[in-house]
Amino acid sequence: MAMKKLSAICVAVALLMSPAWCGPVHADGMRSSKGAEQEATERGVWYGGFDVVKGARYVYDGLLVALNGDLGKDGFAIRVYGARVDFDQNPGEGRGYQADFMVGYLFNIRDISGSIFVGPDWQNIKLSPDDPTAEVRGTEFGVRVAADLRTAEKLPYFVNLSGSYSSAFNSYWSRLRMGAKLSGVTLGPEIIALGNESFDAQRVGAFATFKLPRTSIEITFSGGHQFVSGSDDGTTGTGGAEGTYGAIGFSTTF
Repeated sequence: MAMKKLSAICVAVALLMSPAWCGPVHADGMRSSKGAEQEATERGVWYGGFDVVKGARYVYDGLLVALNGDLGKDGFAIRVYGARVDFDQNPGEGRGYQADFMVGYLFNIRDISGSIFVGPDWQNIKLSPDDPTAEVRGTEFGVRVAADLRTAEKLPYFVNLSGSYSSAFNSYWSRLRMGAKLSGVTLGPEIIALGNESFDAQRVGAFATFKLPRTSIEITFSGGHQFVSGSDDGTTGTGGAEGTYGAIGFSTTF
């Protein structure tokens, strides 16, 4: 994969890793540090994925485009992102939608690349049966900020730190991944923290990322255990209950 290429979290995003209302994951369009021979100019990346944990199912889709037409160069970019989460309640169930449009800047410093984005965020949570006392319920508009740092692809190891915060429901998500590159596959542990006004969780797991041969498609599998703060009774929130989680994310450049 070219050094200028973007790839997707999901995880993560969200980094990355992580709906703004703090369902299981969040994904941000991210690029690798430049420094290797570039095969072709790539101006954007499309990414998406699916995440499941006890009591919640989450799907997301996003698009990032470099305004200068080249992801490998420093410059401004735009990002569009949308997601849906279905989660269990006691009693009943809930469904959430989230969308944001952000403007940001992509940059490279030696063997590290990064990005920072900011823009409006919209979230809508519907509960069935409705609960007027719920802290996370209805529609909120807010401002979302997201950032990402990662090591260059030419290095034999991989480190990525991603995070985001939205003033809508005070949602947050952060993820640290560290891995070794073995025969075209990057393997390693991941640590995630996510939450909002009514939910706080931590995840400890592992991930594996690889590129499909002769394509620009990159796939990431991840899984582990989710811990939910103050959830000894098994209560489920917008981000699910305590238990095993699993996710798949994918991206392709154009």
